[in-house]
Amino acid sequence: MKIIIFGASGAGTSTLAKAFARENGYTYVEADDYYWLKTERPFETKRNPAERNQLFLEELNSHDKVVVAGSVFNWGPDIPGLFDFAVFLWLPPEIRMQRLILREKQRYGTLLDSDPWFKAENEAFITWASRYDEPGFAGRSLTHHKHWITQLKVPVLEISGDFPLAERLRRVQEKLAIISQKEPQR
Repeated sequence: MKIIIFGASGAGTSTLAKAFARENGYTYVEADDYYWLKTERPFETKRNPAERNQLFLEELNSHDKVVVAGSVFNWGPDIPGLFDFAVFLWLPPEIRMQRLILREKQRYGTLLDSDPWFKAENEAFITWASRYDEPGFAGRSLTHHKHWITQLKVPVLEISGDFPLAERLRRVQEKLAIISQKEPQR
């Protein structure tokens, strides 16, 4: 089973995917690890898309049970067909942005004040992320994710709202149980 959990930055995709993987014996894969090159300053250099997709596909195909966290909607026309189940997370913008700002402060601490590069990059990231729910926004957006959902030919669980992690996990498990009951016996 290959699962993707996606949504806006700060919606909790990585948190849910890590918890799901840990509790269910799945391999956890973070989409950002393929999108960005490992550099001294994080999230500075994008990986070549062909290399990104090749590495991502190799990782995905090397596991029977994998859960991916992140947005891969514009990585190519074959990507939607790789998954057996998808989970879309949406949080109200004010809650999501508050969590995202706190996460960035915890992640980078005083660098956000003392390092001009980190400060500028963080401000640009927060501005970009705040536009997710804005109609017509060209970046990663609710509009693009809703369109991607229509391209997926697998069951999609949409979780909209601020729910504790345990509740989100319960909803994913329930949906997977229903899907498993509908699968033909081999």
